[in-house]
Order: sequence, then structure tokens, then C-alpha cells
Amino acid sequence: MKLISTLFEKKTLTTLAAALLMFSATTSFGQVSLVCTSPTSTIYGLDGNGEIYPIKTANAKTGTIVKNSTYPGQTPASANGIGYNTFNGKFYYFKRNTTSAPQEFVSFDPTLNVVTTLANSTATDDIHTGCINFNGTGYYTTDIQGTLSYYNIATNTWTLITSKIVDQGGNNISTLIKTQSAGDMAIDGLGNIWLLTSSSANYGLYKIPAPLPTTPVAQLNVIRIINPTATTPTGNSFAGIAFGTSGQMYMSTKNDNRLYVMTTINALTFIGIFDKSDVGNDLTSCSFPTSILPVTWESFDVSVQNNNNVTLNWDVIEYQDKGFYVQHSMNGTDWEDLAFIPAKNNSESVQSYSYSHINNLNGKQYYRIKQVDLDDRSSFSEVRTITLKNDQQNITVFPNPATDHIRIVGNSSNDNLAKAQIFDLSGKMLIEQKLLTGSNTISINKLPVGAYIVRVESNNGTAYNQKIIKQ
Repeated sequence: MKLISTLFEKKTLTTLAAALLMFSATTSFGQVSLVCTSPTSTIYGLDGNGEIYPIKTANAKTGTIVKNSTYPGQTPASANGIGYNTFNGKFYYFKRNTTSAPQEFVSFDPTLNVVTTLANSTATDDIHTGCINFNGTGYYTTDIQGTLSYYNIATNTWTLITSKIVDQGGNNISTLIKTQSAGDMAIDGLGNIWLLTSSSANYGLYKIPAPLPTTPVAQLNVIRIINPTATTPTGNSFAGIAFGTSGQMYMSTKNDNRLYVMTTINALTFIGIFDKSDVGNDLTSCSFPTSILPVTWESFDVSVQNNNNVTLNWDVIEYQDKGFYVQHSMNGTDWEDLAFIPAKNNSESVQSYSYSHINNLNGKQYYRIKQVDLDDRSSFSEVRTITLKNDQQNITVFPNPATDHIRIVGNSSNDNLAKAQIFDLSGKMLIEQKLLTGSNTISINKLPVGAYIVRVESNNGTAYNQKIIKQ
């Protein structure tokens, strides 16, 4: 027993010593392994010498180096195309670009400080873009000839996907990439690639919708988000992009070392100048957000004609939205959906929408618009108020059309409501409910879609009838 114990103690000490030696080797060149501990405030930059730095998104300042320029074998040459894999904790990038013979596509494990040379790519020219897909199984890149390639991490193999990328207007984006040459790409949490193209004067943004191909295709269709004639801020090309956790897009320039953030389409804000030259050569992050660059509210106005005809007009810059809910409230707290307006989804220009609401209520009324993305995330317009004077009508039934319920409101304090009845067009009563003074809600969610008559009776014997539509 003592011999076994002694052997166990020696084995434990040996293992501990090996671990300490490995840790010493990992940190001997100033490397750190604390990657992706602060995804809300940190992205990562790769310079042309193969150095990787964390970058603070608040001020563009770099932190402790993650990977220095010391590599086994060949020295780095025009390193680019970095992407981070949140599943295995490795960076993937071109240590030596495709025209720097020999090319070297590598993975780097910051925890173990291990660089692994992987299979040569199918790209035919220099690489300026690269990203890992959101489930960590593969890597995508485009070369400056506009060719899209895919790397399968499990099999260590490359596939040339296509050399023809076309947007919704029929424009050949592969040709544009050849012309603008700079740029980068990133993948969101829904599996879409966001491709930035840039020259020193102009830039554009495209979305390659999921599911992304992993086998060759003759043509890849993409969605143009920002026209490629957009002007760069300082006459220097954008070289890197990376997502923040809230769907904002960080964008870096190479020659003048600047960091920007785009929070909505065309809303580009300067953050700062990098304290490490060329760190904006390429960017990546640990974030895969599902809502990217939300809708931009340009304007929202409410007006009234003939005392009760309320018109709502709003202008937005949008893309890939589901649509808009028009909402009304009598107190600014409890909101009712009046209608759903499908989105036009034309990101090339400001889109205008309008909705009319017949409102027979009296007093102050509140309106707002609720925007909904395809992933059901939402944003709201500002709240607008108007004051109505409808003395001729003492009872209001709304919304109309309705979906789940209707509300019945007595507009006069002297109007004592008794009951409400809902009939189909044949005269058959389907619902009857006692009413209270003020506002009442009646559920109609079990009624089939169609037209109905609502009859509201008061305690004084008067009655009010209104036709409604159940959607």
C-alpha cells in the first residue's frame, strides 16, 4: 500500500510539474488565454504580422496581446481573415496569405498557445475576409476575385462554393469585390453572413441569407443592405467588421487605424484611433447576435380630420422586418393593437407607411408603432398624443377590424351601459355579456373570421349597433 501511495504521489507531482511547464510555455511570450471573458466590451484584431490583440469597443484601446508574431516554421505574411470559434476556443485565419508561397491557413488555441497548420485553401487570390459560422463547424472566406470558399473543421477540407455572387437587383457582387478588394465578413446568430466590401472611397454591405451552402453552387444570391456607393468617412477603406452583443457592427479602417460602430443602417459613429498600428487589418468577436442593425425611425406623426379620423404616418429605414403593429391607448399605459402592416423591406431608401383609425372616443388619445423583426424582436416609435371631441357619439366599439377581442367604451359619464350582444349576419346571437360603466373587453377569439354585428344597450333603453370584422 505504501508503494502504491508513493507512486501515486510521484505521478501527481509529475503531472503538476508538466502543467506548470505548459503554463510557463504558454505565457513565456506575453500570451494570455483569457479570451471572450468580456464579449460585451471586447473584440479582437489581427495585424498583418499575425499578432492578435483584444480591443476595447468603448475607446479602441488594445489590451494584453493574445498572440505575438513568433510562429513555428515560416514567418507570417499578410495575415488576414480571422474568425473565432466559440465552441472549441480557437482562432482561425491565414497566417500567410494565399499569394505568399507557401500559403498557411492555421488555427490558434490561446489556452494552450498552440498553432496548427491546416489544409491549403481553394482561394485563387489574396484573402481579406473570414469568419466562423455560429455553430462552430466551418469557416467562410472570399478572395479578392470574388470567390466564396468553405472550410470544414471536422474533415480539414476546403470547398470552392461559387465564383458568382449576385444581389437582388441582379448586380454581380463578385465583380464588385474585384473592384473594391477590401472588406470583411461576420456571421450572426441566425446563420447569415454579413459581407462588407470597401475601397478607399466607397463601401457597401450585403447579407448572405441562411442556410449557407457547404457544397458548390452555380450562383449565390445575396441581399444588398447598403449601396456600395456609400462614402467612407476619411478616404480610407474598411478592413474589418465584428458584431457586438446587441447587433451593432464594429468597423475598422486599415491605413488610418480608426474604429467605428454602426448601430443602425447608415448610422456610423467614430469611436477612436487604435493605439496599436494595423490592428484594424481584420476583426472578429465572440458574439453571434440575432438582431442586426435594427430599424431606423425617421419620423412618426399623427393628425386628425373631421373630429374622429386619425391618420398615422411613419417613415423608416428597414430591412428584413416582419412588419408594424399600430397601437392605441386611452391612458398611455395600456396598449391595444389596431392593425398589422406588413413591411416593404426595401433597404435602398426611406420607406413610408400610413394608417387611418376612426376613433369616436373623447379626450386625450395615445398612439405608437411597434416594429417587429423576423426573429420577433421589436422596437417602438415615440408616443404621439391627440385630443378628440366626439360629442355626437356616446359609445365606441374598437378595434375594427379585430382579432382576439373588442373593447366597448361609454364616452359619457351619464351613459350607463347594460349589456352587449354579438350577432352573425343571419341574426343569430353568439355572445352576450353584461357591461360596466366605462371600458369593457369582450373576447371574440373563438369566433370564425368574418363580419358581425355588435349591439350595445344602455340602462336608459337606447341601443347602438356597429358592424365589425373579425380577422
